[in-house]
Order: sequence, then structure tokens, then C-alpha cells
Amino acid sequence: MEEKNTDLQLDDLVRVDNLQLLYHQSYPAIFASLISAALLSAVLWPVQQKEVLISWFIILTYTAIVRLILFMLYNHVKPQGKDILAWEMPYFVTQLLSSISWGIGAVYIMPIDSQLHQVVIYYFLMGLSGGAIFVYSANRTMTLVTIASLLLPITGWFLIQGGLLPMGLVMGAVVFYIYTIRAGKILSLTLNKSFMLAHELNNAKEAAETLALKDELSGLNNRRAFYEKGKMLVDYCQRNNEVFSVITIDIDHFKKINDKFGHAAGDATIIQVGSILLQLIHKSDLCARIGGEEFAILLKASASDAAVQLAEKLRQKIAATPIAFNGEDIAISASFGVADGNLDLDTLLKRADAALYKAKETGRNRVVCDECDAEEMQSRLNAKRLLSLIG
Repeated sequence: MEEKNTDLQLDDLVRVDNLQLLYHQSYPAIFASLISAALLSAVLWPVQQKEVLISWFIILTYTAIVRLILFMLYNHVKPQGKDILAWEMPYFVTQLLSSISWGIGAVYIMPIDSQLHQVVIYYFLMGLSGGAIFVYSANRTMTLVTIASLLLPITGWFLIQGGLLPMGLVMGAVVFYIYTIRAGKILSLTLNKSFMLAHELNNAKEAAETLALKDELSGLNNRRAFYEKGKMLVDYCQRNNEVFSVITIDIDHFKKINDKFGHAAGDATIIQVGSILLQLIHKSDLCARIGGEEFAILLKASASDAAVQLAEKLRQKIAATPIAFNGEDIAISASFGVADGNLDLDTLLKRADAALYKAKETGRNRVVCDECDAEEMQSRLNAKRLLSLIG
């Protein structure tokens, strides 16, 4: 929907839906109001002063133009998310002006000497009120205020007039308003529940999708997410002829940690390594836990030298950060394999795994690139450190 509404509470999301619906379905009501006013003016033309009818129609036309401009601005701006709520008050004010123009205007154009035409005006207002129940049902307050603006002035006028017919019309208006309160409540609650259920289902779906792609323990992507997102990232890099690299990581002696300190210590190790990876990698990089103690990073637009530098930085950070567990510090380390090239993801992972296996064979707690042996890799890193010190 558009920009995600993560900053909005569920109640605000429902308000946004209601307001969007109001702007969508009440647009034709602007023209229906003018058409009704024109018809009523034609009916009253023989019995009411022309200046009175024309002045009332001009006022209604003015309010209709104001509402039309508001709707045009709304459609031009196309607000999204919480920005839509800023359009709630202008909608309410312009709608109230239109309703008051009808309600007070009905008294203004009322012919004193013709009860037949008084009844005609009354039924026009009742018709508009009935339409308001359905057009503005998304907002119960707006529905009740609109109908009150339409019916209260003429109801008060009939009370002042007295007589059997006016009192009968007053009773009809009272009954209708009571019905409106109940019907409006039912419609509004039903609509709000529908919107709320839709958002709850959408939130549940998003949560399920997140859980399906996230490793709960480390807070990283899981294996499935790594392959799904990784293949898309690799395809993008290949189409744009960009270099990319893969780093595979394996925690050293992880089984010994579990055997000596228990699985809770193993979990703490996974959590800490995941936290370090999240701290040091870029947001554009794809990082995942792909096995028990195995991790992988896919770096966009990075050759092996840059990937090796990142791997070495991660290696040092992991080795320098023991696990605090049950009052003692558990020293940990990890081995790294690095590979780059414009290849498919599976092939690149195999090459990085081969380099990782070499790192394990040659003593662990080191970084190995698949293009060179461990000693050459260490020489490269030492040379880079020396250059940075000289610079």
C-alpha cells in the first residue's frame, strides 16, 4: 500500500482507510448536492422569491466549488501513510459548510404559505440525510454531524410553527435521527472492524514472511533468505558487470564450546557473532546464518581485497570479544574464506568454502582467499597495514 505505514498505530491505519474511502466515494455527492438544489429550486420557483432561491443556490455552488478544489488537490498530491490524516480536518470543515448551507438554507427558502412545498423541502432533506448515512458511514461522527446540520434547523422551524402537520414532520425527523444513530453505529463499526481485520491479517502475513526469512537466534537472514536475496543481487551485479564477493565464516571449535559449557553457551556465541556482523557490515551487504555455526556475507561491488579487509576486521573483532557466560569469559575465534568473481552464487560459495576449509587446515582463526594461500594473504594484509601507517 504504497509507502509502508510502520509508524502508524492500528487505530490510525483504520482512520487512514476511512479517510481514503470518504474522499473516494463522496466525490459524486458534490454534484448530487447541486443537482438536488437545482431541482428543489425549480419546484419552489412558482412560490418563492427568485432572489431568495438564486442567492441560496449561489451559496451552495460556492461550497461545492470549495469542496471540489479540495478533492482536486487531494488527488493531485496523492498523500500516503500518515500524511493522509492531515486532510481529515479540511474534509470535515468543507463537508460541514455544505451541510449547514442546506440545513439553514432550507429554512431560508421555506415558503410560508404552502405546506405542500414545506413537505417537499422536508423530504429533500430526508433524502440527503439518507444518502449521508451511506456516503459518510466510514466516519460515524461526520455522519451524525451532517444529518444534524441538515435536519435540526428545519425541525426547529416546524416546532415554532406548531400545528398537526409540522408536529408530525418533527416526530418523523426525531424517529429518523434515532434510527440514524443506531444504523450509523452499526455501519461504522462493521466497516472499522473490516479495515482492522485487513490490517491485522496483513501484519500477521508480514510477520510470518519475516520469520520465514530470518534466523531468530542471530538476528540475521536465514539460509533461505540468503539464497533468495543473494541470487537476485548476483543477477543484478552480472547484468551491470559489477564485481561481487562472498565471505564464508565458521566459528572455531564450536562443538567444544557446546560440550564444555552447554548449548546455552553455544547460543550466546551465535548471538554475539551475529551482533558483530550486524555492527560491521554495510546495509547494502547481505549477511546470513546458513548453518549451525556457519555464516555467509555477499558483498556487492567489492573485489577480493576489500572483502579480505572486511573479513580480517571481523576476525579481529570476534577474537577480541570473549563470551561472558556464567561468570567467566569464553574466548572464541572464527575462520574465514573469501572468493570473488562474476560467477553464479553456488559456484562462488563453493570457492569461498574451499578457502574456508584451507583456513581451518592451516590453524584456524585466519582469513584465506581462494586465489592465494594463507601466507600470501597475510602478507597482503601486513602490507596494507604498513601503507595505512605510512599514509
